[in-house]
Amino acid sequence: MPAPAVFADGRFDPFSGVPDQGRRIENAILYATDRDPAGPGDPEPHYTNRRGNLVRLGRAQVLHGDGTLDWNTATQLSLQQDRKPPYRLRLSAVEELGILGRSVSPFTDPKLLPADPGAAGADFAAAVNARLARSDNRDVIIYVHGFKVPFENPLLIATELWHFMGYDGVVIPYSWPATPRLLAYFSDVETTALSAHLLKEFIQFLRTDTDAQRVHILGFSAGTRVVLDALSMLAMSGNPGADGARIGEVILVGSDVDTGLFAAALANGVLQTSERLTVYISGIDGALRFANMVFGRERLGQLLDLDMPEHVAATLNAADNLVLIDVTDAEDAGARSGHSYFRDSPWVSSDILATLSTRLGPAERGLVRAQPSRPLWRYPPDFIARLQRGLIRAADGQ
Repeated sequence: MPAPAVFADGRFDPFSGVPDQGRRIENAILYATDRDPAGPGDPEPHYTNRRGNLVRLGRAQVLHGDGTLDWNTATQLSLQQDRKPPYRLRLSAVEELGILGRSVSPFTDPKLLPADPGAAGADFAAAVNARLARSDNRDVIIYVHGFKVPFENPLLIATELWHFMGYDGVVIPYSWPATPRLLAYFSDVETTALSAHLLKEFIQFLRTDTDAQRVHILGFSAGTRVVLDALSMLAMSGNPGADGARIGEVILVGSDVDTGLFAAALANGVLQTSERLTVYISGIDGALRFANMVFGRERLGQLLDLDMPEHVAATLNAADNLVLIDVTDAEDAGARSGHSYFRDSPWVSSDILATLSTRLGPAERGLVRAQPSRPLWRYPPDFIARLQRGLIRAADGQ
C-alpha cells in the first residue's frame, strides 16, 4: 500500500502519538473469521476457503519489513513514495482463541463447542479493551475483504490501515471464506449471505461486550455484500440501535452489489443502522465491468451521476447520512485494474483514513459537489491541501 498522500510533506506524522511500548516492528492484530480451520492435508496453513459456519476469534503476529528493521527505519520507509527496499508485511504466527458463543446455531456440531461457551468472547473483548485503554481513539474498525483472497490477505491489509492510523483504536479484519480463484466468484457471492449473518453477530458482540464507543465498518468489493446484508438484517430486526456502541462510519468501496439490491437495502432501513454510509464509486473500475458483464446489471460501485435518473438523485439527496464519492479523478485511482483504489490511490486512502479518524464530512475533508443538484462528491485538483487544512481546523477545534 503506498503511503497516503496526506503524510507526504511531513506536516502530519501518523506515528507521533505511538507510545514507546508500541514502537515495535512486530504487531499483534486481532481477527475474526468464519472460515473452516485448516487440518491435515489442507494446503492452507491456518484457515481454508471452506465455510466454517461459526465465528472464530484470534490474534496474529504481523512482521513489518524483512525482520531486520528497527522501528524508526521501518516507519520512515513506510512513508516513502518510492520505497527501497520494498516494505512488506507477513504473518509470523496465528493463535485462535476460540468460537464466539453467539455464532453457534442449532446445526453446530456439539463436538466443536467448548466447555465454557463465553470464554473466547471474554478473552477477545479483554484484548480489544486493553488496546482501547491505551488509545486516544476509542473506536473499533472492522475491515471486510473482497473475493478471491486467502485468510491472510485481510489481516495484512487491516495491519496497513492500522499502521497509517498510528495504531490508534482497534482495527479488526473479518475474514470470510472467499476462494482464491477467479472462477469461484459465483460460489463466493452465495457464501456472502451466510457470512453476513455471522458478521452481524460479531458486530453486535463488539457493540455490547467491549468498551468501544463506536464500531466502524469498511467493506471492499464482494465484501460490501457481506456488510450490506448484515446491516439489512440488523435493520429488519426491529432494534437497529441496540444498546451498546453505535455503528459510526460504514464505508463501501468498489461495491459489486446490484443497484436494485442497494435500493432494497435502503427500503429495509439500512441507513438507520449507522451514523453515515459512504459509497465510493468509480468510472474506471475494471473489476466491476467484469461483474456487470457477468450479471448484466449495474453495480453500486459504478453508480455515477450521469446515469442517475432525476427521481433517484432526489431520493439519494434527501438522505442526510448517505454520501456518494466519485474517485475517478483521484490520483492513481486507475492503478492496476482500478478496483483497489482505496489502497492504490494515496488520495483515496488519505480520505478514508481521515473519515475513520475524525468523522469529518466530505466538504470538511475538501471534496466538492460534482453538481449542485446531485448527491455526488468528487476530488478537486488541490484535494490534499484542502484535506490538510480541514484536519488542522479539526485539531484546533474549529
